[in-house]
Amino acid sequence: MKRPHAVLALTVFAACGPGARSGGGGDDVEVDAAPTVDAAPCEDVVDVVFVLDTSSSMGFVLSQLEMQIAQVVSASNALAPDAHFGLIVFQDNHFVDNTGPLEGGKVHTAAATLQTAFRNYRDNYTNNNRNPGDGISGPTTQNPICEENSLDALYAATDSFPWRTNATRVVILATDDTFLERPDNYGDRDGDGMTNKTDFPREGHYPALRTLTETVGALRTGRIRVFSFSRITQPSFLDRCGTGRRLPWADITDGWSTPYKTEMPIPVQTDGDNFDLDQVKSGSLSLSATINKVVLDSYCTPPLL
Repeated sequence: MKRPHAVLALTVFAACGPGARSGGGGDDVEVDAAPTVDAAPCEDVVDVVFVLDTSSSMGFVLSQLEMQIAQVVSASNALAPDAHFGLIVFQDNHFVDNTGPLEGGKVHTAAATLQTAFRNYRDNYTNNNRNPGDGISGPTTQNPICEENSLDALYAATDSFPWRTNATRVVILATDDTFLERPDNYGDRDGDGMTNKTDFPREGHYPALRTLTETVGALRTGRIRVFSFSRITQPSFLDRCGTGRRLPWADITDGWSTPYKTEMPIPVQTDGDNFDLDQVKSGSLSLSATINKVVLDSYCTPPLL
């Protein structure tokens, strides 16, 4: 969700396990050696991709991840050595992070490089109201509506991240608003089909590239679980984004904890779960503990699709 003169988008992958909601306990997670499926040793590796809304209201997620990501990396490697992590950031467009050490930068293996990436997107994009797909020289304050382009970022996670064949596949997404579908345009503030207005909030050409059906289909084909952190209630008047929006305020939960039009929420359709982002913000729900529990519960347990 955008605020005037600032932008933050964060897509994170986390959850407490299919069908369960986290109570947000401590960060330490006990991991049993050699989990088994059907009485056979589990040989899965762990692949986790963070899909994060970096709009201006989402800086607290990037900051908490920076502080807690070492616990997530350690817990994932305790399940199976050589855990892989990816990062995709989004607002009106998205960017696949390329600062990791493997696969052309798309794969991180250590907390240190992820911490650097979280700081970079917070300091240069969230704090400056800049769309991540535009790069560091992109324009600021060019985000004219509240909805964020999580669909295209999720789709990019399915086909841009090098998922391993024998991996338990988890996406952790964080956002505080719903999304639009093709053929809408995030840069068209008044829905008139034009994107050329230069007064605040300035328009731009940021077309939605995917539909919900296409995105969920790609996630299910890839057997990728989505665990989202989203708002489950409408924000107060003082806590709302400072621009207009395409969909009613009551729809900010759609796609995450409530249906989007006629389709069930993305976590439901991918055998994942949704968690209350406001609890993360207040400190009553731990990001790292929730992510660790979700990955643990997903490990060697194929999604029920």
